[in-house]
Amino acid sequence: MYPDDDPLGDPYVKALERSSIAQTIKAARASLAEPSRPFTPLDRSLFRGTNDSGDSRPTSSYSVDQLSLVRDTFGSTGGRPESARSSRSSRTRPDTIQEEDDDGYRGSDVLRLDDEEAQSSGSEELTPVTAVPTPPLPSRGPARPPRPPGGGGYPPAAASLRSGGGYPEPLSATDASPRRSPSSGASPRRRLAEASPTHSRRKTSQSPARGSRAASSDAVPNGDVPITQSSCEAIIARLQSLASSKEKRKKSPDLLLEIIERIWDITMDMKGGRGGELHLAPQLLREVMGLMDAKDVKDAKCIFKLARCALALLSLEGATKGVPVSGVQAAYQNISQVLFKYSQKEGHDTDFLTERLIEPLIEVLESDTPACASSDLRVYIVGVLKNVSNDSSNAKFLVQRGAVGSLFRLLDSKQLTGSSKEAQLLIQVTAALRNLASNQYKHFIQEERLNAMTRVMALFPGQTELLTNIARILAKLTVHSSAVEAFAKSDAHIRQITKTLSSCVESAPLTLRLAFVLGNLTERSDRLRVIFAFDCEGTALVPQLLSKYWQKDRQLARQEQSSKPGATPKEVEEVLVKLVRLLANIAITKSAGETLASSSAVVDPLLDMLGAKRIGDSEELVLNVVAAVTNLLFYDVPSNLLFQEDSKQLLCRLFRPLLLESYNVEALVETARALGNLSRHADARRCMASLRLDEILVILLDHDDRDLVFYACGALVNLGADRDCTPRLLGVSPAVQKLAKLLGDAPSDDPALQLVAVKVLTNLSLDPGAAWPATDVEAVRGVVESTIADCEELADSPERQQLIELAKQLQGRLPPTSARRPLPGGPEVGAGASGDKEWFCCKAPGCGRRFGSEEKLTAHVERRHPK
Repeated sequence: MYPDDDPLGDPYVKALERSSIAQTIKAARASLAEPSRPFTPLDRSLFRGTNDSGDSRPTSSYSVDQLSLVRDTFGSTGGRPESARSSRSSRTRPDTIQEEDDDGYRGSDVLRLDDEEAQSSGSEELTPVTAVPTPPLPSRGPARPPRPPGGGGYPPAAASLRSGGGYPEPLSATDASPRRSPSSGASPRRRLAEASPTHSRRKTSQSPARGSRAASSDAVPNGDVPITQSSCEAIIARLQSLASSKEKRKKSPDLLLEIIERIWDITMDMKGGRGGELHLAPQLLREVMGLMDAKDVKDAKCIFKLARCALALLSLEGATKGVPVSGVQAAYQNISQVLFKYSQKEGHDTDFLTERLIEPLIEVLESDTPACASSDLRVYIVGVLKNVSNDSSNAKFLVQRGAVGSLFRLLDSKQLTGSSKEAQLLIQVTAALRNLASNQYKHFIQEERLNAMTRVMALFPGQTELLTNIARILAKLTVHSSAVEAFAKSDAHIRQITKTLSSCVESAPLTLRLAFVLGNLTERSDRLRVIFAFDCEGTALVPQLLSKYWQKDRQLARQEQSSKPGATPKEVEEVLVKLVRLLANIAITKSAGETLASSSAVVDPLLDMLGAKRIGDSEELVLNVVAAVTNLLFYDVPSNLLFQEDSKQLLCRLFRPLLLESYNVEALVETARALGNLSRHADARRCMASLRLDEILVILLDHDDRDLVFYACGALVNLGADRDCTPRLLGVSPAVQKLAKLLGDAPSDDPALQLVAVKVLTNLSLDPGAAWPATDVEAVRGVVESTIADCEELADSPERQQLIELAKQLQGRLPPTSARRPLPGGPEVGAGASGDKEWFCCKAPGCGRRFGSEEKLTAHVERRHPK
């Protein structure tokens, strides 16, 4: 026994005290009860992996300036000559010249010649343009044709609007029709070029006649009417005015936003059949998309508002009259590509909700019209929803709007063929669903939706990124018991998961997540555990994977400085954690546990991991390895390789540092459990005593964690029954003293802890040659009498009956004494079991402990019932 003046003099005690301090400081530890979920880094690109299929797929490596909304929607010019170009377009044609004006907006809408000064023959022809049956449209560049002197500027915009859409025709100085070139022999191309504003600028510069007053270029119909009340014609004119000058857009950002809000109101009136201006919808759509094409319009708020208006206008049949389906489809896709680029920045997540963009995107996704059926379009739209769903408010709105059902409809295997093109869309769909699965898992566990994911896994066995996304969804679902119950209704789910795991062993991210899913299923469902172990041949698959990834871990440990591509040491260790956890869960089933314990493919890697890994560096892995070994040690059968003599000695040596150095309470608990199973063998008990593990277990009786104390007592029960170990427990360690204190402090509503403490004391008392100190005898006698009295009052279970019987046997073995005195540091006892002195009872609910002094009661309440 330790000297009374130095109870902490032993180095083992000091080591454990340091562990207790560190345990208090470090609150967050690895846990078996709450295993870590595989971490998925945030990635807002369309695809994570490389394109192994070889098929073209949508990309996120583009800039918004490369998109051309007007040209792609309305044809090469939208009714303009071929050379009209969007200022955002990076695509050029060899027979045209792309020209931009000084304001950064689109160039003049004329066809450029390779040599404008060259004479052309009358047989020269225009490049045919038939995208939209509207007259050729003039330039919206900042430089307009010279105004007619004294004419008061251009005629009102309303005078030149066409019901079929398009821009106003340019007016000459003297009449309202385009002036023909005096040269009748000029070709149509030459005549068109000479009639263009750019050609006029190059030839001459006209000025207004002296004394005449030119009207402002900002003149619009109903110019004095507030924007909030302006007509559609007036708004179109204002848009043209803003579009003509970068300076105006720069100086009037608030005006632009106000105009866009008015566009939204007009659009809503059109959708509701109000206002009578539906015939202007095509031109309004063109102006809105033209403004989105402007390079300098990059304010997110403005772009979002314009996109919302454009999506609403595109849904109007009258707005796209005369535009081919491919043009409408291109408009949707360009808008979705613009929005996807903005969705890649986390700071814009809330803007999508506040600007009401999520709803129209879902409507496009749900639409069955040909213009909305493009796979590439859906890829970008779902990509936007995937990105913005990282925000909790957006995710909540998406679920309320029914986006989960809309996305699952795209997973309908009846319409799928297994092509790589379909996989591209499904990758986005499953990534978006993964974001929505965290807090809304109940929307996923419907039978048809679980079946849909299972069928997709079977239909696309080679699409690793798609399978990984589905595994991420399943990983989020299976942490909930209700989801596991839904999976247990059909064997098809766990069978397909196992099949996918066995065919994709080279993919560490996929193996990690599927092993985690199977670990969740086998932990919570006895039925699924048996099905996986035997029907799915899990007892063969898991050892195979365990050996494979342990070899990878050792190879990477020898090549730490290697820069070869592949799984990193951290990724491989994470896979090992999930595989070992799965192994521990399977071993709960008796037949599976005995099979695994007899496999060297299981036992050898587990022992190697305990020897090679340190809990300070690989806490979760070591914790799960100890849990797996504990479960396997439960099966005391001849075929169990862990009960071979060498294995038992090795385990004792490996467990020793875990008890001394671990700051993780669960690791201490699992080690104590393992020693409890191991100590059933006499040679293991002798090895434990030689390594002083018995002393460490006695010291742990003072720990605050109930389970740790309980399992430490479990190991001491076996050690106390061995006469070779009893002398050490009674002579070297204060086992009796600590057990008496434990029995006195154990709550009356925890008969299991009381029973195991009494078992240890009973086993220690069976050795007739062992002498207990008198003070220890008195301490034990007092708490045993108190325990018997408490249990007789609450004899409500077989466990309490067993406790009473065993306590009375222990009481009868204690040597009689005539004098009783309190044990320093132990509980004070009365004169007899009948109670000839006053007792102080604990009033805490469910406790009822009695103490011989008020001080002891106070100390007990402060320690056990601080609240």
